[in-house]
Amino acid sequence: MKVLIIENEIYLAQSIANKLSDSRLECVIAHSLKEVQKDHYDVILASFGTINDGYAELSKIYPQAIIILMIAYINDDTVIKPLRNGVTDYIVKPFIVDELIRKITHYKTYREMSEEINFYRSYFDFIERELSIPEPFLYNPPFVIKTNFQRSADVYAMRYAREKHLHFQFFSLKEETWKSIFRVPPKKNKVYYITKLEELKKSDRKDFLEAALKYNVILSIVSSEKVAFPQVIDISRQSNSVELGGEILSVKEYEKSIISQYESRYPDIELAKKLGMSRKSLWEKRKKYGIIRKNKNTAQS
Repeated sequence: MKVLIIENEIYLAQSIANKLSDSRLECVIAHSLKEVQKDHYDVILASFGTINDGYAELSKIYPQAIIILMIAYINDDTVIKPLRNGVTDYIVKPFIVDELIRKITHYKTYREMSEEINFYRSYFDFIERELSIPEPFLYNPPFVIKTNFQRSADVYAMRYAREKHLHFQFFSLKEETWKSIFRVPPKKNKVYYITKLEELKKSDRKDFLEAALKYNVILSIVSSEKVAFPQVIDISRQSNSVELGGEILSVKEYEKSIISQYESRYPDIELAKKLGMSRKSLWEKRKKYGIIRKNKNTAQS
């Protein structure tokens, strides 16, 4: 990080710069506003006695910088007005440099987190605009989201979380970690988003859904089958362009893609039935497309 120190007391400015340099911060010293060379600064440490009302000019020229005023006393002119006009924080002289470093680190971390959060919010808003979502969300967990595409269920669940101000813990039924959920008593403040319900066998699915009724869970299932659960939100009929983008596949390419995607999920007889063909035809198409049958037991070993 590059730090600009504006201080007319030469000894003090150099002392601060030396101690900040020990923390691997690059420091530039200016003894007045006129000496400040235009450059990129991550942090501006300015003495109020040196710049007076110049903090307003600094905040306009360097809006992204962390601006900390070094002040001798606290009043409206040294604290309230500067904070209202772009200054990030203040520190009262004399101060311990470790406290200054703590402030710099705090605001650096805060800004990085804010930028990251804004990035994900922007991305989600972008995706959400492409998805048709039924509203309003008048129900509470537990419930099942029934969909044709996992991505649609994920966006729906995240939209629900934003509307309800919830934070999920995420689990997939393809992984063993989900079993830890039901090993502890239900808690009101714990909400789980669990995907891949279609991965469970029908007999196991029934037991799982009965156990899920006691917890704040949101489940997703990619299936056209009926789901035996009190609350099922069916978004499979929603027209979602988010799943229709990209290149149009030929019938053969689509067929190959579907077989590859779902062959590990269903037995051959069931998959063939869903595709409207015989088991023999499915075997022939797998051979034709060079698709190697994946055995679940083999994959786990």
